[in-house]
Amino acid sequence: MNKKILLSLLFTFGLCFTSCSDYLEVNPATGFTQAEVFGSESEIHSAVAGIYTLMLSDDVYSNRLAFVFNPNTDVEMSGISTNAVNVNGSDIACFQPKPYWTTLNSTWNAMYKIINLSNDVIEGIENSAIYKADPKDKASNITQMYGEAKTLRAMVYLDMIRIWGDVVFRTKSSVGGEDFTVGVTDRNKILEFLIDDLKSVEPLMQYPNQLDFGTERASKSFNQGLIGLLALTRGGWALRPDTSAATVGHMVRGENPELYYDIAIKYLGKVIDEKHYDLKLSYSDFWKQQNNWVTPVDDDVMFSLALLKGTSGEYGYSIGVPITGQVIQPGSSAPVTNPYGGASGSLSLCGTYLYSFDKKDLRRDVTCAPYSYDVNLNQVIRLDLAKLATGKWSKLYEEKPLGAVSTKSTGVNFAWMRFSDVLLMYAEAVNERVGPREDAQECLRRVRRRAFDKTDWSAKVDTYVASKNTKESFFNAIMDERAWEFGGESKRKFDLARWNKYSSVIYNQYNKLINWGKVANGAYVQGVDNIPGSVYWKNIPDPKNAGRTILDIQGIDQILTAKPAGYTEQVFASAWYSLNSDTSTYEPRNDIKWSFRGFINFNNAASVTPNDPLRYLCPYPSKVITDHRGNIQNYYGFNY
Repeated sequence: MNKKILLSLLFTFGLCFTSCSDYLEVNPATGFTQAEVFGSESEIHSAVAGIYTLMLSDDVYSNRLAFVFNPNTDVEMSGISTNAVNVNGSDIACFQPKPYWTTLNSTWNAMYKIINLSNDVIEGIENSAIYKADPKDKASNITQMYGEAKTLRAMVYLDMIRIWGDVVFRTKSSVGGEDFTVGVTDRNKILEFLIDDLKSVEPLMQYPNQLDFGTERASKSFNQGLIGLLALTRGGWALRPDTSAATVGHMVRGENPELYYDIAIKYLGKVIDEKHYDLKLSYSDFWKQQNNWVTPVDDDVMFSLALLKGTSGEYGYSIGVPITGQVIQPGSSAPVTNPYGGASGSLSLCGTYLYSFDKKDLRRDVTCAPYSYDVNLNQVIRLDLAKLATGKWSKLYEEKPLGAVSTKSTGVNFAWMRFSDVLLMYAEAVNERVGPREDAQECLRRVRRRAFDKTDWSAKVDTYVASKNTKESFFNAIMDERAWEFGGESKRKFDLARWNKYSSVIYNQYNKLINWGKVANGAYVQGVDNIPGSVYWKNIPDPKNAGRTILDIQGIDQILTAKPAGYTEQVFASAWYSLNSDTSTYEPRNDIKWSFRGFINFNNAASVTPNDPLRYLCPYPSKVITDHRGNIQNYYGFNY
């Protein structure tokens, strides 16, 4: 997909509305009037493109929202080995972020710049002669762009709500200073407004195959899918503050959840019934195309943020398989490099996640990469508690490598919503209302058909889905399926929160890691057996690349208790629980003790229950508290 439009418009429009340093001051400083900016279809197109431009910065979708704001789950996990507060306040992973962390403030400001520019564009289109003259009896380019701006605004507001909870809500252009006198708006009121707002523009928007740049623009289908997600969020659970700012708060479900599940069924059902998407590509081929900057308009991706090579994007670098980009050998000044450049692979998956998959699930080996690559592109074992790489993105998928000097800014798109997401959300909503009805079952089957070879469909698709014949068992199947389908895509945290399952999942995950370590070291724990204490590996020739090696790893499909001849041992769960020489007692490893420390940790585990509220939200940035002069304050124990 050609993305030059975004570069060409970066300077022609996007910056003219955002030249001020504070997100509250967004009036154009250029002297342009609305009539000049919104006087023609091409100028409105440029104005809408300016919204996309702001979305591509590191402070939002190019970096922070892709992986930095990730609390730990049973899927994505960052290992935290100390109970000491991180000096820069970035302990989001272990549920202890700090208000003074400057990244929170920069992301808050960047997201409001997008919202305020969206407000400007919406108002400008509404006041333009070309919009007023549009007959609005069918979808046009003008009505599409009007709906597009509203859809993007709703998406950003949803992400703000999922990060902070209640936020400042504006739907009109800001006038410098007036926002300092207001506080936050209840998130349910915001969600309700956004749902109605998107419903009002949906009929006059266009499908991706009618749009230049396809799914890289917010289409009618994405609008429908987003309405569904907004409705599920409104109908779901959320952390709410207690009267005391010092307490974590409590989980609450909004009034009339049935109404919002019905809305989700209606609009997610539209996406499915209108048949503009399918899961035609195999799971492996889908991700290979994503890594090669190809986004079909009629397959899985419904909306994809068009990141730009050399300018933005962390997929393949921070999110993906690690690669050693260059090495300087002793006695040599010339570095050894490879054609792909380096990759950090900073986003890790939990080691236990690998073992949650059915061994025949084709998604497992695409999603979970228990290896990295050295500078010569040989695979190196990389498997531990929180070191499992996200294999969906890899520079080695690139058919035309970006080059040895390439590091960040891969330009691989951020697939914000996929059709498989819609299928599983629809199944969830139907089950919530009436149980596992046939159409909900078929949605689950469609996702699982792509996950298994056709020869396994009878057992792994049809029989499996048929066995989930109660509301509870079908919901649990949806929980599992979303974990397996979206690993590394930073959706799990949001799912667990709206399901009110975050506390129980983290409670169980903490104890699971401890129990795996105990059993791997010979202890008996009721209900826990056949634990992978170690895996075993050896290098073998890469059949697809002469002169390179890949890993043959034993101990994943079948748990082994002894090292096979010719293999090297990689200690796994056996290292998670061992003798502490300082205390002379057997204890879990430090990254088990403290990786969930804001909820459950080595010091408080005996007093925590799976029903206790978990603080998955971030605090309002300190500067926001100061700027709003007492009209905003932190709760959830962040007020310190």
